[in-house]
Amino acid sequence: MTFRRYLLLVLLGLSWTNMGWALEASVDRTRLLLGDSLELTLETVASSRANRPDLSPLESHFEVRASRQLSLISQLDGRTRPVTRWIISLRPREAGYLEIPPLNLNGEQSEAISLMVLTPEQAAEDAGLELAPIFIDSEVDNETPYVQAQVLLTLRVFHSVSLYDDSILSGLDIPDARVERLGEPHNYEQVIGGIRHGVIEARYAIYPQRSGNLEIPAQLFSATILVPRDPGERFSARSGQLMQVRSPSIQLAVQPIPAAFPADAQWLPARQLSLQQHWQPDPEQDLLTGEPLTRTIHIQASGVLASQLPGLNHLGANADPALRLYADQPQLTTELTASGAQAEREDSAAIVAQQGGEYLLDGLTLPWWDIDNDRLEIIRLEPQALRVKSTDSFLTGGPQAAPGDPAEPVALIWPWQLFSAVLALALASSIWLLVRTRRRLLEFVLDSGGDGPVDLADNNPLADLQAACRHNHPAEARKALEAWAKQQDSDGLLHLSQEHPELAVALEHLNASLFGQNPDSWRGKQLWRAVRRVIQEQRLEPEAKASELPDIYPKT
Repeated sequence: MTFRRYLLLVLLGLSWTNMGWALEASVDRTRLLLGDSLELTLETVASSRANRPDLSPLESHFEVRASRQLSLISQLDGRTRPVTRWIISLRPREAGYLEIPPLNLNGEQSEAISLMVLTPEQAAEDAGLELAPIFIDSEVDNETPYVQAQVLLTLRVFHSVSLYDDSILSGLDIPDARVERLGEPHNYEQVIGGIRHGVIEARYAIYPQRSGNLEIPAQLFSATILVPRDPGERFSARSGQLMQVRSPSIQLAVQPIPAAFPADAQWLPARQLSLQQHWQPDPEQDLLTGEPLTRTIHIQASGVLASQLPGLNHLGANADPALRLYADQPQLTTELTASGAQAEREDSAAIVAQQGGEYLLDGLTLPWWDIDNDRLEIIRLEPQALRVKSTDSFLTGGPQAAPGDPAEPVALIWPWQLFSAVLALALASSIWLLVRTRRRLLEFVLDSGGDGPVDLADNNPLADLQAACRHNHPAEARKALEAWAKQQDSDGLLHLSQEHPELAVALEHLNASLFGQNPDSWRGKQLWRAVRRVIQEQRLEPEAKASELPDIYPKT
């Protein structure tokens, strides 16, 4: 029983292999005049160059004039295999309905192909004889689109003859519509009615800009075809013939915006759409007045251009007057693929509270029209609550005594206590003098550098910061400061200001000026001195590390 099952599996495998190695036959035309020649193409992946198909069955009705063999590489079932192709020139011996019989090669058999061979008298009465060696087929995915909705146009140029490399397809220009070309045309082969055709396919995305009738005009394709040489003349040269064909025009009935779409929203027809938002820092934690909270809104859509995506980074009509919004330029990206347009829009803005308290940011709503299912879709983002603490609470001290409270009696100070106090005062004075001397030394080193340019090379944030501080431009100074801080510390400006208190104080004054906390005009000298001090301290750190003595015993 096991042997029979194994034998059956082997036979099925052989039969499946033979099906994948079938001998395919095709012709360049199925209707021709008596006396004309046609080309028969045989193709297989199961033959070597030493094997040739048996052409003797053709001799009864056809004259075999010439044949040539080609070795190609083909993709079959995901694997690369060698392909052998024979191109055979045949001339019918008689008029009427003829059949190219099945041909054999290594036990494989091709299918029969029927031909119609006409006499000159029959050809004069039969208009179907004039088969074009080149023709164009065009189609759209939707003939009744909505206004501004994407329509995919596909143009296919079929040719049953060889072409030179000078083929040209005219440009597509449609009034009252925007046209985007979806990549470069690609080539492949297709058998139609037993005839092998080369196909040149081009795709376009069309966006009608008004409702009503819209005509996609005919496209002109120009190419030079290769005329076969005369078999009777052995050394005759091949020649070319210029041919031009036009595609059929297509009429579109463009629909207006549907009544179900909200009238106060921007019209957005798409195939797919997603909406996301990100916060920096986390909006659930407490914020301080003047501290920026950055919100980034990201929209992804297919079937639309990036210019069609609306901007959503706003506070809303019911926003508290104490909130301010500082928006950056939106980032728009459109990628054109064979399946249509893929669009992205990213909006980033800083939200700043000028007063402490609790705030509620309105939720976001984005309506769009699903053109595949012809229905309204709405995406919503929930409202966001904010808790903001006033910076005034950090400036007040601890509890103070009431004005009417009696003063406590002062304890008697003994001599040893007085001596300890004098000693502590002397120690404090020494430390103060030491700190003062070191500070003056640093100031001397900093002042010796002056306000001269540090490095005026292009794209140097330190030079930009120096120029912004010199001209008292707070916005440019903040931008250059952030760029310089990223070069000094991977964690950015926040971490750098935590390590250098003087820089933190200068940064606080800069933020207060930018976000409306400080009514006085900003001066950049304080910030520039703080930055110079950070640079000097960073230069002294390697010298301090180098002065340390190495360990006596090496670490293992």
